[in-house]
Amino acid sequence: MPSVTVIDSVTKSSHDQGATCPATVRMVSNNGPPLPMPMQVPPGHMVQQIVDEHGILTHVILSPQPPGMPGSPMTGGPNNGAQYYPPYGPPYPSPPQYSTHHHPHPGAGTPPHMHPGVHHAHIHPPPPSHNCNNHASAHSAGPSSSPASHHLDERTVRQRDKMKAKYDRRVQDGYYQSGPAPSRRTKSKRTSARNERNKEITASNKGVSQTMATLSTSPTQNGDDIEEERRELQQQLTSMPAPKISDVEARSALIQLDSPDYDQSVYDLINPADFCYELLLSEKGRDGKYKPVYTKYPGKLGDATEITLKDLKPATEYFLKASTLLDDIRGSPTDPVSFKTLCCEPDPPQSPRLSQKTKTSITLKWNSTAENGARIQTYTLECDQGQGEGHFVEVYEGLSRQFRLSKLQASTRYLFRLAAVNSMGKSGYSETSSFYTSGSVPSQPDPPMLSEAFVNALTISWIKRPNDDDFTLHMEDECTGHGFITVYNGPNLSHIVKTLRRNSEYRFKLAARNEEGQGKWSDVVCYKTLPDRPGPPVKPQSKGKVYAQSFRVTWDPPKDDGGSEVTSYTVEMDDGGGYDIVYNGPDREYVCERLTPGHSYRVRAKCRSAGGVSDYSECCTVTTQAVAPGQCQPPKLQGKPKASSLHLRWNYPEKDGGAQVTDFTAQMSFPDNTSREVYRGRDLDCIVAGLSPGRPYLFQVRAHNKAGAGPWSDPLEVVSGAGVPDAPKAPVVTCKSPHSAIISWEEPVNNGATISEYKLEWLQRADFDYIQLYLGSSQSYEVRGLIPASQYSFRVQAINSAGSGPFSSPVTCVTPSSSPAPVVSIRYSAAATTIALTWKEPNCNGSEIIAYNIDVGEKNLTVVSSITEHTLEGLSPETTYKIRIQAVNDIGVGAFSAPIKVTTRALPPNPPRLECISTLPNSLKLRWGDGRNQDMVKYTLEMEKEDGSFVAIHTGPAHTHKVNKLSELTSYEFRIFASNDAGDGPYSDTFTFTTTKAPPPALKAPRVSETGLSHCVLEWTGIKPIGSDCIHYLLQIQALAAKEVEYKEVYRGPNTSYRLTNLSPRTEYQARVCAVRQSTSRSGDITGAFSPGTVFNTLSPAPQRTLITKTVETKISEPKQLTDQQWAMIILFGFVLFAVLVAFIAQQIISYTSHTSSRQ
Repeated sequence: MPSVTVIDSVTKSSHDQGATCPATVRMVSNNGPPLPMPMQVPPGHMVQQIVDEHGILTHVILSPQPPGMPGSPMTGGPNNGAQYYPPYGPPYPSPPQYSTHHHPHPGAGTPPHMHPGVHHAHIHPPPPSHNCNNHASAHSAGPSSSPASHHLDERTVRQRDKMKAKYDRRVQDGYYQSGPAPSRRTKSKRTSARNERNKEITASNKGVSQTMATLSTSPTQNGDDIEEERRELQQQLTSMPAPKISDVEARSALIQLDSPDYDQSVYDLINPADFCYELLLSEKGRDGKYKPVYTKYPGKLGDATEITLKDLKPATEYFLKASTLLDDIRGSPTDPVSFKTLCCEPDPPQSPRLSQKTKTSITLKWNSTAENGARIQTYTLECDQGQGEGHFVEVYEGLSRQFRLSKLQASTRYLFRLAAVNSMGKSGYSETSSFYTSGSVPSQPDPPMLSEAFVNALTISWIKRPNDDDFTLHMEDECTGHGFITVYNGPNLSHIVKTLRRNSEYRFKLAARNEEGQGKWSDVVCYKTLPDRPGPPVKPQSKGKVYAQSFRVTWDPPKDDGGSEVTSYTVEMDDGGGYDIVYNGPDREYVCERLTPGHSYRVRAKCRSAGGVSDYSECCTVTTQAVAPGQCQPPKLQGKPKASSLHLRWNYPEKDGGAQVTDFTAQMSFPDNTSREVYRGRDLDCIVAGLSPGRPYLFQVRAHNKAGAGPWSDPLEVVSGAGVPDAPKAPVVTCKSPHSAIISWEEPVNNGATISEYKLEWLQRADFDYIQLYLGSSQSYEVRGLIPASQYSFRVQAINSAGSGPFSSPVTCVTPSSSPAPVVSIRYSAAATTIALTWKEPNCNGSEIIAYNIDVGEKNLTVVSSITEHTLEGLSPETTYKIRIQAVNDIGVGAFSAPIKVTTRALPPNPPRLECISTLPNSLKLRWGDGRNQDMVKYTLEMEKEDGSFVAIHTGPAHTHKVNKLSELTSYEFRIFASNDAGDGPYSDTFTFTTTKAPPPALKAPRVSETGLSHCVLEWTGIKPIGSDCIHYLLQIQALAAKEVEYKEVYRGPNTSYRLTNLSPRTEYQARVCAVRQSTSRSGDITGAFSPGTVFNTLSPAPQRTLITKTVETKISEPKQLTDQQWAMIILFGFVLFAVLVAFIAQQIISYTSHTSSRQ
């Protein structure tokens, strides 16, 4: 089994050179990360490096242990005394057990590591001959200390280091943190960095960590250590000085607090700003109940703070304690400190009360008020003398709390106020009290006045006098004979008398009343209501014969004239283009002339009286006479003529005679010159049946209107063909139920061919065409699926080998009525407490729907009228309801509709507050709310347009939005509202934000031309002016050869080129340019981004040429200067060489130390 040896990376070379055991030294600075040092170990050994939280680098070497060899001693970690392991011998004992502390690291699976500052438990005590002296001397008090004092100081230092290490670990692991606190979030950067480095090194040393993981202490011992540390920390917090009290006044005092006097060398991680102070106040004595009156939270102020207690009671003794809290650890309160507030003026008394009053006196009483430490010397009562202008005069001063004020005026209002006085001053005045003296009954008032008259009401008003309190108004209607009756009784100065007759007179009188009684009645006055406007006249009627171009109209007066005589009538006539006035006067008869023959006119009338203008009467329609229509064109044959029938078609005549053509008459002439009428109707075609096959026929047609028949058209000669069956008689329809009927018919004349089948057609609606219902040889058919209370038309047609005969005359039937159909297509709109329902009216099935029944869950049926919408009110928010609707008619109730489930919404949210967090020339970034949206509230942000209306620019659950494409230096107004499932909330207030001014764009790199020895010309591309601001340019150059770091400004102006002079020959320069926007509004210039740099070289001077004859000049070359890159390479190479040399020396030292330790 291998043995474990712990050594330090570097041994001490100080005054303890005779020590043979290694000593720990701090190898890591507080400002930088620790650097592991290379070590040479014998073959088969393994080394691990650990950096603890104090910055100490420790090497752990694992080496194989031969059987029977005694174990090597192991020195303790940093801050520990010397510790040894017992020798190992056969049989091999178990390895020594080490006491380790496991950190509760956040990441699960991180192996625990051993703290170097914790004493380890061993099986056997160490032999005294192997003690390490240099480690003990590092903690000794001094060379002159005695052995006893040396042992005591070492023990005290170890105990102190142990307490400090435990406290640091508890703070880092969160044992003292009951909740989130600012002091635990802002730990020391140095401690956090060390912990991170320790975690990394510990993670890499998995082998050693797993070995040490088995050497842990019990949970009971760990909990006892925590409680001991909490008691020690609580003892430190108890050392808080007593609070200091100063500036004591009547209602306030200044309290000064100091932080606890704790041992900062032990608790150096405690920040005084993390302390929380609590003040406890008692006014019931030193041992009374203390109440917290103030709590100072961490981060408010520094180590010491000042608190001003306000709203204290005057002349009261208080006792004050203070305590300190650090997270959930509370120190004991300080000893109570007493102080007493000063005396002050009394509190304002209550308003005086009325005890008794007469016509010339008022007796008042009042209660005593708080004295505030000084006895009340007197009370001061003031009165306004009945003036009512706010000017008070003192009427009493004394200690009595009752006073009788005499020599007052009757029926007068007086105002009073009260104040108290003690040795400290005078209190504030009480609230003003108002009282009246007694008086006499009111005198006779003036008659009431008429303010406004109506048709059925009169507004009566009167004037109030100082001695009047209430009024009584009487009215007399002579038509009823009841005399005067009371219509109003109260303090108002006007009253509307309603439910009166129109255009009628009424008599009124008034009486005033106060506390002393009622006065005399006023004189009687008479007022009259207004007349009402008349009713519409009776519907006008035509009188006498209606001619082609004129007719006479007459009308009767209205049945209700509104209470006044009709003065005039107005007649209006409509010829199709709107009503025009044709008469205005008192007569009730008028002749309408210059009319169009055969044209319809509508006539209406209205009347006027003193009450106003009536409504229009009903319209009377009059049509002038018309003439017979003109001759029609000859009829035309439609299709091929058949044996017994043919199809004729014709058109309307060119002239209708001033009246609409009502029907046409078709006449057929036989070969024997006899004729008969074959068609009379409105259609423009007809089928002529009953013809003999192969016979010639002549056909004529003429038009009819209400004036008569026009002339016959020219004849059309047609020869008939083969015959088809005649039209059957009209079928017979028998309704069996509201949904079925039986149609039957008789066989018609077949015209020489057997009828093979019948074709039955039906018409469901008037605007539809007939469709086939049945085709077969049967002479009856039962139709099903009919709609109740619906009209249907049926016709039948016979078919033989010659073809299909004509249809029979259509027969119409109406199915019986039934209960309504179920309600379908229910729509709803739910709010927080209401549900609006709308539905489509179902088929009434022949009987008009009179009501609807609405079923809402467990509630009773809600009956509504025949409307198709209803709003359910008084519902609970966020509740689901099951709704059904049923229609009702005179037949009965229909079936319920399919149930729908509706859930009411929640109440809509309030709008958040808008704020602008980023302002740019063309954009604004807005933010609202606190960043959390757990209820998934949707926000709608609106921006005002140029016309003053708002338009939505963002809708969603986000709390920020960036508004782009804005104009620079422009103010924009925004508003927002929140919405959820309950609906949209209210709008917020309008917020105004302004964009900034835009900088000019970056320019391209300048161009170089005309380069010389000491000059050159720089040119660049300009930009257009931005708005009303002009553009200037800033040119800068930098000499690269002279190692200049900063650019130098050489030109500023509006030009786009500049000539540089006074340059050094054969020198490398770099130039750049930028645009500057000069503001005309004195808001400051705005500089844009610089362009890329342009590098150029000035020319070298021309070499001087000399004539060489026989003398040869010796050229001496000047040494070439090194560039910056070459100097950097030289420095880097030197640093690498120096690092390799130091590493080699350190490796030799470590190798030497390892061999020395192995020999020991």
